[in-house]
Amino acid sequence: MKRFLVAGMCSMIKLCLLCMRVNINIAIIEMVQTQNLTEEDASNVTLTTKVPTYVWDKETRQMILSGFFYGYTIAPVPGGWIACRLGGKRVNLFSLISSSILTALIPWSAGVSSNLLIVLRVLDGMAQGLNNAATVVLLGKWAVPHERSTLVSIAFFGLALAEVISNPLSAWICSAYNWPLSFYTYSIFGAVAAILWVVLIYETPEKDPFISSNEVEYLKGFDTGDGENKDKNISVPLLSIVKSSAVWAIVLVYLAYCFGFYFIITEAPTFISEIFGFDLKTTGWLMSILGIADCFFTLTSGVCADFIIRHKYLTIFQTRKLFAFLGTGLCAFLLICMDVFKHSAILSLITLILAFGTLGCNHSSIMPNILDITKHYSGVIIGIMTSVGSCSGFVGPTLIGALISNNNTYGQWSLMFKIIGGIQLFGVTIFLLFAKAEEQFHHPNKENISKQEMKSYKAIEDN
Repeated sequence: MKRFLVAGMCSMIKLCLLCMRVNINIAIIEMVQTQNLTEEDASNVTLTTKVPTYVWDKETRQMILSGFFYGYTIAPVPGGWIACRLGGKRVNLFSLISSSILTALIPWSAGVSSNLLIVLRVLDGMAQGLNNAATVVLLGKWAVPHERSTLVSIAFFGLALAEVISNPLSAWICSAYNWPLSFYTYSIFGAVAAILWVVLIYETPEKDPFISSNEVEYLKGFDTGDGENKDKNISVPLLSIVKSSAVWAIVLVYLAYCFGFYFIITEAPTFISEIFGFDLKTTGWLMSILGIADCFFTLTSGVCADFIIRHKYLTIFQTRKLFAFLGTGLCAFLLICMDVFKHSAILSLITLILAFGTLGCNHSSIMPNILDITKHYSGVIIGIMTSVGSCSGFVGPTLIGALISNNNTYGQWSLMFKIIGGIQLFGVTIFLLFAKAEEQFHHPNKENISKQEMKSYKAIEDN
């Protein structure tokens, strides 16, 4: 069925983008392995090994890691508007190609100056900041209501799969060969994915020459196949969106989710290697286990959410809140409990793995909830959501730099875990209080979509 291929290709795009984004988290360990040497000694090592290394202090490293998120904060809002106008296929393609080129330029930019590298990371963040909105806009034209959680989970599964693949692969490439090769490898993956995307993906079911007529009619029956050009002249009710409590419930719980996700995926390699003393390869494999946990929760939560909705065990409204609690709320509890296991590396790592894994449940809550309240303006809402959420990408590392600048201890990391957990509890509480699952912004050319969707659930059960 073509709609599942569309979701699968969206997953592949996310896989490539996240691999390119997080590769530097592992590679930077090799890039600055001579950080305790003088400039002259570092130059001698570089000449001997023929692989460039750099003397960067912790503040410079944090700026390199967090620079991506400055760009990632700027792009989503205009990107959401552009996706609504041009379509998710084109915007996703531009995001992937741009990020692939910028990733290939990282080894060169690092050799020129750390400032140029930071600029490239910011530009890469801007390129990848277009992806979320483009993905949701595209899925809004392919996902039927009772498969919405499943298709969104499949589309975002690439994020979890990247966590499994990227860290051990990056560690292996950096150790067995050299760190520049890791950036070139992911750039090539991105180029191949772009070719497949152009050949296989179409904006709407009606435009796809390879889809069966039965599937087109099936999707039309659920009001998913909006024409690509229908909405270009329709103004966006921006004031209503900004004033909506349902929108801000999504934005704040996503911000809470991002604090946990970005903190763990960005800082966990440093935490694991410096606190527990694991080498590069072991750190890479432990990070992949975190990704496996995320994969499991992402896919199973999507299937379970749609099963619950389809059989009316819970309403859409109740299901979204349940999986938000299982995701962000449970992660918060586990992070706060990290201090309890400070004397056991095994228990600490198990807790961290479970905390990261449960975040996968949010893909069955936050993203589908955007399509619950509006499909036609989903790109704008996810743009606002992504911009706000990405702030955590540079706020978190800044806090880390302030807390561990003098003495890198488990106690200081534990305090950071508690801060992140507190933010997550706040976000999920707001979502539980103010989230909605009914159409909030009625399109001028459409009927009440929520009523149509409830009729479709009944028709499914009758059959």
